[in-house]
Amino acid sequence: MNDPVVNDPVVDAPVGERRGDFSAEERVDQIAALEALNGAAAAAQATLTVDLYDEQRAVDKTRGLKQADTARCVGARVALARRASPHRGSRDLGLAQALIQELPHTFSALRRGEISEWQATIIAKETACTTREIRAQVDTRLEPHLGKCSDRRIGALAAGITAELDAASIVAKRSRAVASRRVSVRPAPDGMAILTAILPCADAIAALVTLQRSAETTAHSGENTRSRGQLMADLLTERLTGRAVGTGYDVRINLVMDTNTLLAGGSTPARLEGYGPIPADFARHVATQADRVSIRRLFTTPNEHDLVRMESTTRTYTGLLRELIEIRDHTCRTQYCDAPIRHIDHAVPWSKGGRTTYANGQGLCENCNYTKEHPDAPHSTSPPPPLPGTERRSRVEDQFAKHIDIHLLANGPLLRM
Repeated sequence: MNDPVVNDPVVDAPVGERRGDFSAEERVDQIAALEALNGAAAAAQATLTVDLYDEQRAVDKTRGLKQADTARCVGARVALARRASPHRGSRDLGLAQALIQELPHTFSALRRGEISEWQATIIAKETACTTREIRAQVDTRLEPHLGKCSDRRIGALAAGITAELDAASIVAKRSRAVASRRVSVRPAPDGMAILTAILPCADAIAALVTLQRSAETTAHSGENTRSRGQLMADLLTERLTGRAVGTGYDVRINLVMDTNTLLAGGSTPARLEGYGPIPADFARHVATQADRVSIRRLFTTPNEHDLVRMESTTRTYTGLLRELIEIRDHTCRTQYCDAPIRHIDHAVPWSKGGRTTYANGQGLCENCNYTKEHPDAPHSTSPPPPLPGTERRSRVEDQFAKHIDIHLLANGPLLRM
């Protein structure tokens, strides 16, 4: 395949300028060629990933390490090379092994650029529950459809053939899915958040129908000006929290902010733990919700980038020291990893003289903490994210922050209003 990227006026011309004298058909051909190149590049990456694993596994066998240790190490190295999270790196390793060892027709279609890496991922995911032999049969029956179906259609075909050949595996897969039900939250623009519940489909539909019916009843009451969507959102909040929308909160909130933002009308954004950055005016609003809220306001030290410093004489991170590091790091400190923090460990290991201090602590997800123990694991720890108010501080804030003592953090909310 001719490389359409190197020394090509379509790619090299500055943004906003006409890129070569091409017809519309030629431009479409260029787009198609680049898409095929993406598939071929993904196949090449998969081959290199499996080769890397095989080489690493041969070394780790002599060390007496388990396959899981090898997989974590290789996943982390692949992730760093692809500027992705370690979870994504492990997924890429699993996909590469499945394509090369168990899905040869799917891999060939990817290498020819007929399907995308995402479509190959869908096929691998829908067949992961069955045996190697049945997976090969599904792959063979899918071959005539590769490169001719949408993502959803190819996924449905893969799932359908798998269910036909191995119904028991589908039942087991559904049981595992039910066991993985969970609730999570992630930020949305403009001070909003997305609350997600992964539920069995019958339970999810029942919850939605209940909210819809309640919203319709309220809408017909004659005293409502809210839309149907607003009503459903408000009803969900009221039934989960036991309070009316707009009243105080029944939870403790960690609000990380500088004193200039709170006391002097500053504009430095604060950070709401479990959500992320919020505008200064919204932070002041949250900080003054005093009827049913327990807000602990944590302040950054003057002229530094850290919360109030602490250290412990013990080896493990516990209590308030552990909580402060979790608040400071926000998510796993491994580069490109945004997983929730599960472990607090030493950046400089205890065995090498590292102390249990605030500065030497780092928040890591479970996978990354185990991965770093591998002899060949990449060192990809990133610095903690900057805390609010790390720019030049006001005189008011400097004077105020001098009086912040660690016992204030240990004995309840700061500046309770």
